[in-house]
Amino acid sequence: MEPFRYHVYLCTQEKPDPKAPSCTNRGSKEVLEALRAELVKTGLADEIQVTASGSIGLCERGPNMVVYPDGVWYSGVQKTDVPEIVREHFMNNRPVGRLVNKDASALKSEILENKRKYLAALKAAQAGAKKS
Repeated sequence: MEPFRYHVYLCTQEKPDPKAPSCTNRGSKEVLEALRAELVKTGLADEIQVTASGSIGLCERGPNMVVYPDGVWYSGVQKTDVPEIVREHFMNNRPVGRLVNKDASALKSEILENKRKYLAALKAAQAGAKKS
């Protein structure tokens, strides 16, 4: 049994380079605020847990959010999309198709490639720090 009907993870990762693609640079904090407000407005705040998270690996397509237990991955979510997501997905159990990542294998590949790039950059930074 799940403690909540849905658990939403919304990326609010901030990157040190303001030019780097990130959900925060694309408005994820505004989406988070709008989502929380819409859940209160619709009376769903006690049924749907919203968690601000770090990167979920799709930085170029943000803001991104994942809805469990459905396993629905949304990308490019704007605050204007929030009422539709709440109404259609959370109230009517119909994910908003135009925002859903439908190809799980492509999704996984993109996430793993972004993780590989991140780890390579981290390794390079650590090597540079050792030289100093």
